[in-house]
Amino acid sequence: MTTVLAYAGDTAALARLARETDVVAVSVDLGAGDVDLTTLRERALAAGAAEAIVVDARAEFANEHCLPALQANALLYDRYPLVGSLARPLIEKHVTALARARDADVVWPREQGALSPDRTLWGRSVVVADPDPWHGPGDVFAYTEDAAANIDAPDEAVITFDRGVPVAVDGETVSVAEAVLRLGHRAGAHGIGRFDLATDNREIYEAPGAWVLITAHQELENLTLDRDLARFKRSVDRRWTELVHDGLWSSPLREPLDAFVRQSQEQVCGDVRLVFHGGAAVVTGRRGEEPAGRGRHLRPVGRRYRPLTGQEHPDHPTHRAS
Repeated sequence: MTTVLAYAGDTAALARLARETDVVAVSVDLGAGDVDLTTLRERALAAGAAEAIVVDARAEFANEHCLPALQANALLYDRYPLVGSLARPLIEKHVTALARARDADVVWPREQGALSPDRTLWGRSVVVADPDPWHGPGDVFAYTEDAAANIDAPDEAVITFDRGVPVAVDGETVSVAEAVLRLGHRAGAHGIGRFDLATDNREIYEAPGAWVLITAHQELENLTLDRDLARFKRSVDRRWTELVHDGLWSSPLREPLDAFVRQSQEQVCGDVRLVFHGGAAVVTGRRGEEPAGRGRHLRPVGRRYRPLTGQEHPDHPTHRAS
């Protein structure tokens, strides 16, 4: 008998299971970026796995999960970005598909690990031992530094959106994944994107890239969306966030919500300027533009992103309009 194990680094659980069955250890790479995939695979094989597979789902996660969350301004309780609930459906999709192809059972471990849904491109979460929020959480941070670490070196960034998609940072064309990583690195250096939540368990969330992008996107929507559309979209955003958080990614309601959100982004085009400093991402400038392909354009310099073809052009928007 063969069993597919959703493997996130827990070798003890894998070793126990391997005594009873042939184990195929499956890890799904969601772009955490700080994981040695070769070592992870070798550890799985050393622990008794008959086979160890790493699925590269970074682009899929960025484009089909993170981007919809960004366009829906998905902040749970208007406080912090979704993390595990955004990633879990994609992990389940790939692990289940591999198990079905091999006519195998699936085992889902509870432990956090290197490629768990709580550690992704979009952010990470960790349970803190001390449940008292009056006390500091200790040395649990990985994606962000202390807010005072670079207090003498504020950082300014300009994010360009086209139809609600981040397409450039400081004039350089980026993919969605690159935008999250680059902005996360820069904002994290100033302690931005930390969230200390005290509910049943005390959890620390870190999502600097997600926080910066949602902040910028919200500001651009405030400038470019029709008032009635913006008001209604806020209710759709909240429902989308609740649905995903509640584990209902496969709900028949999500796709219609996605379709509405995508359509609402047609005019969400332009630049947002932010300054990262002392734990805060402060918007210092914003301007809307017509969608690429018609109307007024930004004056080009460098490389220009062409969303209609997905290719690059020898030009790129600057911060001045024609």
